[in-house]
Amino acid sequence: MAKRPAEIVSNAAAEAVALRRGVIDIGSNSVRLVVFDGPARAPFAIVNEKALCGLGRDIGPDGRLNPAAMEAALETLARFRRLLSAYGDPPTRAVATAALRVAANGAEFVERARGIGVDVEIIDGAREAELAALGVISFEPRAEGVIGDMGGGSLELVQVRAGELGDAASLPIGAFSLMRASGGDIKRARAVARDAVAGARFLVEGKDDTIYAVGGAWRALARMEMRIRDYPLPILHEYAIARAKGLDLCDFVARQSRESLESDRTVPRRRIDAIPYAAIVLGAVLEASSARRIVVSAGGLREGLIYDGLPPEARALDPLIVAAEFFAGRLSPGPEYGRAAAAAIRPLFRDGKKMRMRIVDAACALIDTGAYFHPDHRGRQAYDAALRASLYGVSHEERIMLATAVRTRYEGRSAEVDLPPVDALLDDDARTFAVRLGLAMRFAATFAPKAAGALRGCALRRDGDGVVFEAPADRRDLMQDSARKRLSALADAFDARALVDFVDAPAESQRAG
Repeated sequence: MAKRPAEIVSNAAAEAVALRRGVIDIGSNSVRLVVFDGPARAPFAIVNEKALCGLGRDIGPDGRLNPAAMEAALETLARFRRLLSAYGDPPTRAVATAALRVAANGAEFVERARGIGVDVEIIDGAREAELAALGVISFEPRAEGVIGDMGGGSLELVQVRAGELGDAASLPIGAFSLMRASGGDIKRARAVARDAVAGARFLVEGKDDTIYAVGGAWRALARMEMRIRDYPLPILHEYAIARAKGLDLCDFVARQSRESLESDRTVPRRRIDAIPYAAIVLGAVLEASSARRIVVSAGGLREGLIYDGLPPEARALDPLIVAAEFFAGRLSPGPEYGRAAAAAIRPLFRDGKKMRMRIVDAACALIDTGAYFHPDHRGRQAYDAALRASLYGVSHEERIMLATAVRTRYEGRSAEVDLPPVDALLDDDARTFAVRLGLAMRFAATFAPKAAGALRGCALRRDGDGVVFEAPADRRDLMQDSARKRLSALADAFDARALVDFVDAPAESQRAG
């Protein structure tokens, strides 16, 4: 008996709830709930709630949390507990960092949180640093450098090499702790920060090229820099700032008055007090290191908690491909077609840059993400989805290449007529690659639209001055005029001839079109 629509919806809802897991992060400034959905290797944050309670802001001389801040945090936890019940009670971990580590009444807070139904684990600085680093690695497996997680109470620094964690340090120069230590004196704060950072010998003596910036205050600094540059892609993850510009930014922000910061709409109102101190600390880290750039990471402690629980075989998966396939599964008829398209298209790009093969696979996973939109708008909708989706393990350049390829798949060379501002971030080589990839997908989607079985055993490849489409002889009747024209357009993009080779029959190599 066929399932009724209500049963299908009910089953889908149950499956969605089964994929969810939550994290509650109780920091020195914010208390946050994140509920992740989708594959654990590439989790999508579908709920991201926070309250800036300032637990670490006004710790009294007796070492106790400010009573008002403590009550605000507990009220927030009660709200989160109610929301989690509404979400189907997904498995959830709650951790607390610097504020509760140092507070004399931290144990009292934990006890009261348990009474609400939230079991809080206070983690030490070393564990906090490890989890923050794992969160960065989970989103960027290629990370090489020093990961810095700037919180309200402390700064965690961890060296990372080829996905493995190295030396680490937990320094008491979070925004609020630095504010207290310096008595609110900016000049004194610079000296305190520099002295603390100097103790991280692996940072000072190392030759690390990149500082990976984690934490809300440092991300706020990056947003300010985006505004100053009028940067056309407002996605923080993988946003890069050159060393000199980073130092200039930190010096500029540290010298701003409260009134000036309040006039900047990119600065969250509740972070205004913390921002100058966050800038001082980032500047001190840059000065002490040999890093040539800062790269912002959306991964951090919360994502690290998810990654920490994965088996080695799951960690080894590419988060870009995992996320692209999951995303496509929500927007396109089925994932099998994308895999078949990738298998057919990959040989055409085999001689190119190794890392670009990941873009081939990810783009092919997204090949039909415009399927359910109006035909007149499929290209732009698929482009916007690819450009702004929560995809990880991908630089801004790679993200734009991916989006350009998907748009070209729908619009062909006409996609190059109305180029969006972000296209200026691609060099000619990257743009050419993206257009060629899109034209290859466009041909595949014309030859065998949404028919994975019909693409299996087919391949596009270069052969001398030709772009060859090789297919089993029983697919000959699929090669009609539209497919021939699109194969010719693909070959033209390579300055080559279009050839078709049907096998398992008398060999035929012929001009297409």
